[in-house]
Amino acid sequence: MLDFLTPDLRESLLEGLAITIGLVIVTSLTSLALGFWAGIARSSDRRVRRKVAGIYIEIFRNVPALILVIFFAFAIPNIVPINPRRTIFFNNPVVDLLGDLTGVPIPYYLFAAALALTLNTGAHLAEIFRSGFNSVPVSRVDAARSLGASQIDALRAVVAPIGIRIAFPAVSNRLIHNLKNTSLASFVAVPELFQVIQGEITRTFQATSLLLLAAVMYLVLSTVMTAGLKLIERRLGRVHGETEPLRV
Repeated sequence: MLDFLTPDLRESLLEGLAITIGLVIVTSLTSLALGFWAGIARSSDRRVRRKVAGIYIEIFRNVPALILVIFFAFAIPNIVPINPRRTIFFNNPVVDLLGDLTGVPIPYYLFAAALALTLNTGAHLAEIFRSGFNSVPVSRVDAARSLGASQIDALRAVVAPIGIRIAFPAVSNRLIHNLKNTSLASFVAVPELFQVIQGEITRTFQATSLLLLAAVMYLVLSTVMTAGLKLIERRLGRVHGETEPLRV
């Protein structure tokens, strides 16, 4: 039944899986950082900061991730004339180092996919974090301020910890969605897991078996990531002295 899993295919799948896992880790961390700070800015009482964050969120939350991936991979380099384009995007020490570390034939495309996924997921996370921050009872913030805490101290000690705890289930769902979105990198020739599957389908025409294999592998990845995020969620609950899920 698994005769199509030749040694060469298994090796390619493992390499694609490694790139997928790396892409998931990098984009999850960067989108969490971006989403957190954009969520804070979106809740700010400073109008300019709030507007800038709002423009970013509305653009990158509403443009499909696939369009963003293709735009950053192909459209951005085409803006630059051909000779500087090669130096900036495809033939410089930073890009060469990225290629050496990842083994990707065209490292810029991997960077472009990671940037697009970060901006897209970060925009969604910003709204999730903003909702969490706005759910913190005002009385707790007022209590912190009455004890002499500055606005930044109240944010760090009260709003951020409680808001993250409230928002974390939705954050987890979005990060799982980001994991599945990494398959979009296959459209810009990044040799991640799904791109390997597509190439093998083109070569052998065993679409049913290979797509079922891809579905199982993504299911396993999602299950493992979900379990890890649930551990973090329980840890957050223990840090804040809660033994039961927070109900809001």
